[in-house]
Amino acid sequence: MKFKPRAVQEVGTSLLLVLVLLEVLLTLIYLAGVFLTGKAYPLFDMDGLMTIPSLFQAFQLLLVGLIALSLLIIQSHSFKHLSRLFLLTVAILFIYGAIDEVFKIHLQLHNLFHTPNNRDWLPFYLGIGVTTIVIFYRDFVAIWRFHQKAIAFIALGMGIFILGGFGAELLKHELVHTVVSQISRQDELIPILVEKLRVAVEEFSELLGESITLYGIFLYVAKRLSVNNYEAAK
Repeated sequence: MKFKPRAVQEVGTSLLLVLVLLEVLLTLIYLAGVFLTGKAYPLFDMDGLMTIPSLFQAFQLLLVGLIALSLLIIQSHSFKHLSRLFLLTVAILFIYGAIDEVFKIHLQLHNLFHTPNNRDWLPFYLGIGVTTIVIFYRDFVAIWRFHQKAIAFIALGMGIFILGGFGAELLKHELVHTVVSQISRQDELIPILVEKLRVAVEEFSELLGESITLYGIFLYVAKRLSVNNYEAAK
């Protein structure tokens, strides 16, 4: 089965628009529940387990993993400049990320390692990310040389994901539990609202980052297919 490069790019563009609209909608529903009832609607709790936002994010992570797995399968014919180990690593990390998002595995790591708090996953996950970039920097350079626009969107998406997700998680402890608690001794509602807003920023950033990353991947695949078709027609 052959895919037309233009069709792949159009699907990527349409998917980006649809995903972003859904992400905005999910965030607004979450915030509406918080401000109207004082708590998130259970199905739309962006900080909940197996809720619609959680499953939606898991779907996006799984999609990235499956695309990487698909490229691995056809790599010998169409995507020779990317190492098989790189594609396999990306597939495993994102598929695991999807599973983690559904079951919140990272929040249970402190029990596994017998550490005092549930923030221990932060340096562990960041370490995995940095190590992956260092080990496979040649593959990232290869993508950059082949399609700068694609890698730019992928980098932008992952940057938003990391800054929004990990940054907001750090902010949770530095802002909500220190500064806000000090200025709101007279009103217990303020820390709660700030925490809910922080959750909205964190989860929306992660969702948006994943969508932009997906778009970059679609751009790369479309360009790769276009080049392959051109070379085959010679």
